[in-house]
Amino acid sequence: MLSETELIEIESAAVELARGAGAILLKYFEGPLKVDYKSANNRNPVTDADHAADAYLDAEIVKRFPNHGIVSEETDPADESATDVVWVIDPLDGTSNFLNGLPMFGVLIAVLEQGKPVVGAIWIPDIFNPLGRVLHAHAGGGAFDEETPLHLGDDLEGKRRMSTWPSYFLRMFTFSKRLHRRLGDARALGSAGFELAQGARGVLDYVVYNGLWAWDISAGLLLIQEAGGIALQYDKATKKWSPFERISSDSSNRPPTRGEINNWHGTLILGRRTSVEYIAAGVTLPALRWRRFKARANKLVKRS
Repeated sequence: MLSETELIEIESAAVELARGAGAILLKYFEGPLKVDYKSANNRNPVTDADHAADAYLDAEIVKRFPNHGIVSEETDPADESATDVVWVIDPLDGTSNFLNGLPMFGVLIAVLEQGKPVVGAIWIPDIFNPLGRVLHAHAGGGAFDEETPLHLGDDLEGKRRMSTWPSYFLRMFTFSKRLHRRLGDARALGSAGFELAQGARGVLDYVVYNGLWAWDISAGLLLIQEAGGIALQYDKATKKWSPFERISSDSSNRPPTRGEINNWHGTLILGRRTSVEYIAAGVTLPALRWRRFKARANKLVKRS
């Protein structure tokens, strides 16, 4: 197990690296970019800014922590070996926003110990600071927005709930009647890291994701937990929500391989405890067969 001293050292390094990668992104922002696409129909763009930030993070982690593993969104894991401590990074989360000049993107850095997030750092742009800001945490040490402690209370102080959901969330989830018109103001900001940072700050009361990858969720998940919030994960087998435990492909206690971390994705609700528990009590995922039927029905309606 990593000691408190080691966690503090790793957290300090993660903050420094997130800030360094953020500086690289700012140099590319609003400038000419070389763009490739990882999926058909111009989906999943990747730019030279992604590659530059990824190369910087990879080189620095290898230099500072040569015994740690690395999993990045932009590079496939070199092997299937398991390492107790793994850095999981997204050098540019919100690439489409970045491409279009929308300043809602970020650098996501998480450190997993045997699959559990123990350090997290998120760099995001900031209208009050041209160099951006870093939110960070380590397990048991609390969460911070730069040097300001973050605390998620359960009292909304008369505010209407504000949340983020995946696009087309009405087709992804099934809602109980009591949740109709009670989801609050729903948003989709285009960057999971940016959204999770706002969840840790209490700007968003809860955030919902379906099929999110480990590099998208890990850093923000720890931030929200350390700020006093909770994270619930949906179990498709039991059709129930339960507290998130670790990034893993099975229930064993062995460290996940880098390939397993790379391929993991889950459905989660994160944020203030009262809001998350309230929403989770009325939200489920429809069976796959029913989801396919709804998708086909929607296509037929559009054609007609």
